[in-house]
Amino acid sequence: MFKKEHLSKLNKIINSGKGGLNLTQSLLCDIALGKNFSPDFYKDRKVTQAFNGLRRYKFVRHVKEKDKGFYSLTAKGEAKLHTIIIDDIEVKQPKSWDGKWHLVMYDLPIRFKKARNAFRWKLKDLGFFQFQKSAWIYPYPCEGEILFVADFFGVSKHIEILEVDKILHAGKIKFHFNL
Repeated sequence: MFKKEHLSKLNKIINSGKGGLNLTQSLLCDIALGKNFSPDFYKDRKVTQAFNGLRRYKFVRHVKEKDKGFYSLTAKGEAKLHTIIIDDIEVKQPKSWDGKWHLVMYDLPIRFKKARNAFRWKLKDLGFFQFQKSAWIYPYPCEGEILFVADFFGVSKHIEILEVDKILHAGKIKFHFNL
């Protein structure tokens, strides 16, 4: 089942108005949030095709209770929804830099190879600079987002986030972030 913080992230994604979600992804999000659809909603051909695709790939299942029917997520649907959430994560940049660096370090055991690669890829995707092999740096506060990503990949107990005031050779890093 989804954690509360995941549902709140899901609400933010839907309400952000970015338009980055396609119909199928939007329906998956709506189902996860327990949205009820009117019977007229199902009359649209594209909606029907999207629901059929979700059922065909076993992301949702149709459940009938008494006189009503509704859709619920399967385990495969929850996994797909997690990828939608994780793909939408962004680190907000304030108007001005406060002069502090945010260093993310990790030491993941070999059994977490896939998670390590995915976590590293997400750090790159978020715009982090690789400071050393397992140390990435960013100029803006990012603790909440990184903890969410680490929790998603199941590696949160293997990471550390530091806030640093000074770096000896910061010129290359400042240049990278246009600071």
